[in-house]
Amino acid sequence: MKLVERSFEREIDVAPGVVFWNYWDHEHLYVVHDNYTNAKILFEDERMAVYLLTYRLPLIRFLTSKSLNVMIQRDEHTIQVFNLGLFSVPSITTITVEQLGRDRCRIGMNYKFLLFGWRRLLGLMLPSMIETWNEKVWVEDLPLKLRRQRVLRHGFRDFHGMPQEVDERNNEDELELTLPVTRHRDSPVNMKL
Repeated sequence: MKLVERSFEREIDVAPGVVFWNYWDHEHLYVVHDNYTNAKILFEDERMAVYLLTYRLPLIRFLTSKSLNVMIQRDEHTIQVFNLGLFSVPSITTITVEQLGRDRCRIGMNYKFLLFGWRRLLGLMLPSMIETWNEKVWVEDLPLKLRRQRVLRHGFRDFHGMPQEVDERNNEDELELTLPVTRHRDSPVNMKL
């Protein structure tokens, strides 16, 4: 077995609840990220989500594959995602969020890929692919996080919108996240079994 591991750290001017919302908002996956073409939630509760992702293959983007993902909220600062995807390569992604100020945090992202047999050959190109993927996803998600931070501070509430009165459009509360993220019952990510 060969372990390929990469870690990245970034800081952002949003509350930790906004960062976690972004990770738990499964609906945005194939709308915002052009590598994903579909997402279906198999199970979800206040600590865990199990979902199927369909994604475009690196370098051969006209082909797609599926991966099974299990996302777990380990504690108030940590998410782990267990993935079994292309070529049955298991991976573990650990996301840690450290609050630096009222609306500022540091995000740690650690990726581990377990390579067995012939898959060890993937270890040659995997580190640069992880770095490229991490940068791409960061850039695609950044406007979502910043916009959500801004509208929440102006009193926006999901499925309710903004307060009617302009002078009520100020939210000084902690921007916390309640799981699972609320979505419409007819959301396209809901699996109909």
